[in-house]
Amino acid sequence: MGNSVRAEVVRIPLDEIARARLEESKAEVEVAKKFIEAGLLRNAAGKAFQAWKSYLSYLAIKNQDLFHFEGYKQLGKGLAVPRKEWVLAVVPTTMLAAISEKLMEREPDVVELTALALILHEYQYNGPGPSGVVSKISSDEAARGLIQRLIHKLKEKLATAKPP
Repeated sequence: MGNSVRAEVVRIPLDEIARARLEESKAEVEVAKKFIEAGLLRNAAGKAFQAWKSYLSYLAIKNQDLFHFEGYKQLGKGLAVPRKEWVLAVVPTTMLAAISEKLMEREPDVVELTALALILHEYQYNGPGPSGVVSKISSDEAARGLIQRLIHKLKEKLATAKPP
């Protein structure tokens, strides 16, 4: 859509979204833990991934000065939102690595944890891949350990996270 907008521009209340994303992350961690206990590892991987994605949205909004997205995101006929607000609120999966790279200035381990989350996301959809072709995780037991690692690191971060 570029920089010119022929639509009503709506704003996203980023501080409210950041608070909600922080709570969402905490809730998703708890669900992931329950799924691990029940042996639902692919579901647990999905919840751990979503918990991380929610935390990244919170973190990106908290550090929005690091981001410069130009233009607008068309929401529907006649509505648009500033692209930066949309990216920070939604955190598209395809942009996780780029967002993490920017946040690395203030959260040194964010890139590695995002890489782990993305590997778990792949496992969620494909299951274990002993040959490494369909999944970088070779077994359910390896997945269990990686899910637990992401949850552990995320819980550490959530313990000190402050709503905006």
